[in-house]
Amino acid sequence: MPAPIADLARLAVAFDAWGKLRRDEGPPGFTGMCLNVAKLDGGVAFNVVPREATLSTSLRPPPGAEIDLVHADLLALATRVLPAAALTVELSNPPFQTRDLAAFRPWLGGLVDRPIDMGFWTEAAVLAQAGIDAVVFGPGDIAQAHAADEWVPLADLETARQAFVTVLGG
Repeated sequence: MPAPIADLARLAVAFDAWGKLRRDEGPPGFTGMCLNVAKLDGGVAFNVVPREATLSTSLRPPPGAEIDLVHADLLALATRVLPAAALTVELSNPPFQTRDLAAFRPWLGGLVDRPIDMGFWTEAAVLAQAGIDAVVFGPGDIAQAHAADEWVPLADLETARQAFVTVLGG
């Protein structure tokens, strides 16, 4: 009897282990092959064996990662774990790193001396890939964002407000 959800659960565990083994890859301060097992879906009821299932993941490679090699590595892993799997890449975004952080000092001051790794993807990577140097800046900590109880400290809002006033010349 087919068991597509169980099969994909094994693949999800393999992908998760692959990501954990690569947490130290990347340049200092920006390490980690951030692979997120996001969703396993299939079936219509608990007592009906589904014919197919879908596993959704996301990947944020560190700056300098060769995305084609990363995709090939994951495809090879999927083929070993589940040869019948059909993989598709819905969206392939480049890794991001600001090339010349010091160039942003006139607007961000000493904040450029304290860059942090972003465990998430941002459209700044598309700008950087097009040759436009970018920096991601804003109030708060991503650890408190995109959750039911997200919050931003008032001091962070004031720091960001002042930076935006400086950048916008107001």
